[in-house]
Amino acid sequence: MHYGHVVDMSDGQTVDEAMVSVMRAPRTYTREDVVEINCHGGPVAQRAVLRLLVRLGARLAEPGEFTRRAFLNGRIDLTQAESVAAIVAARSSGALRASLRQLEGGLSDRLRAARRGLVNVLAQIEATVDFSDEDVDELDWDAVEKGLEVAETDLRRLLQTAFVGRVLEQGVRTAIVGKPNVGKSSLLNALLMRERAIVSDIPGTTRDTVEELMEIGGIPIHLVDTAGIREGRDHVERLGVERSVRAMEQADLVLAVVDLTAAWDEDDDELLRKLEPARSIVVVSKADLVGEARRSEVAERVTSVVSGPLCAVSSLTGEGLDELRQTI
Repeated sequence: MHYGHVVDMSDGQTVDEAMVSVMRAPRTYTREDVVEINCHGGPVAQRAVLRLLVRLGARLAEPGEFTRRAFLNGRIDLTQAESVAAIVAARSSGALRASLRQLEGGLSDRLRAARRGLVNVLAQIEATVDFSDEDVDELDWDAVEKGLEVAETDLRRLLQTAFVGRVLEQGVRTAIVGKPNVGKSSLLNALLMRERAIVSDIPGTTRDTVEELMEIGGIPIHLVDTAGIREGRDHVERLGVERSVRAMEQADLVLAVVDLTAAWDEDDDELLRKLEPARSIVVVSKADLVGEARRSEVAERVTSVVSGPLCAVSSLTGEGLDELRQTI
């Protein structure tokens, strides 16, 4: 590491004070000789040094070029190269941790182990076929079957983690649905702990989907506040309702909001019948305005239509929000 100044030799002007690190192959990120210039952090100084280097014959790296070189030179494999992009794009602490584990070779080690087992089975079979007329032990079919079962089990486990990996990387798309004026926008604001959506006691205030990103338990959650599902009063509201239904169908998770203070009607039953229990949470809202008797009555109505988790919350007082986050 060398201390000094970057000087423009065309006019003798000092561009910046810097530290220059010289790193020799193969002990570098790309397994090539690498020189790093550490100048001051301001964009003006950095641009001046960069312009000077380009003028002297350097070129700007292409996106991901250093990781590509590291892969081509055998320092990392493809799964580790993918993890570098995932680290850069990580939008939650969970995604970052998973990407770092992959960069350290966790996925590669499991794939290599499965491959070794399959190659061993293949070698036994080929040896039996190729040297059938020579003094070769008869193929142990039990060992072959066991080897294939072990490989299949390992690969199935990896496949089962694919959804979790996608969730950590891309997030869980979570639609907040329900009839107009049941407290969907209030719930969005309460979960985000800030005023993101307009809240009004006028039904049909939300005409389009409102999307925000938050993190729960290290997992990115894409919250989508939707227009109230009812027969649209005008063309714009009908378009909003259509988007709500589409958001509900495309969501990984659905928060179906039911108003504890409103009379139960057929629209509530119809909404709950549309839910898939495996990816739905029923949220009964405005819990601060009713007693235990009403909560029990509505909970009984809900469970008679759909199974799955149910949370009673108050967006005003915060009651039940921690339980809802844990359920999510």
